[in-house]
Amino acid sequence: MASITDRDPKIMQVTRTAGDVLFLAYARPIDNFVFTYRCRIEGNRVVWASEPGRWRDDPKDNKLLFEVVDDGKQLRIIENHRDGSIAKRIFGRDAIF
Repeated sequence: MASITDRDPKIMQVTRTAGDVLFLAYARPIDNFVFTYRCRIEGNRVVWASEPGRWRDDPKDNKLLFEVVDDGKQLRIIENHRDGSIAKRIFGRDAIF
């Protein structure tokens, strides 16, 4: 979710879980407005939704994928956009934990 929202991964907080769904939140530093999301992992895909909001699992939605690389030292996030473009970001363990 940090990759999608272009935020520092360390500010994302898991607020609760329900089965395989994680509820995440972060407070925007400028005004402390709290944004909330839901996400679940399906293989190497992250399916997400704003809270409240619809799941981004329609074939026309962007796809968010991840890979653990470099023997677990990095996490690669791949955003397949519906216009055919691809964005990749790599986070080191220190950026996540």
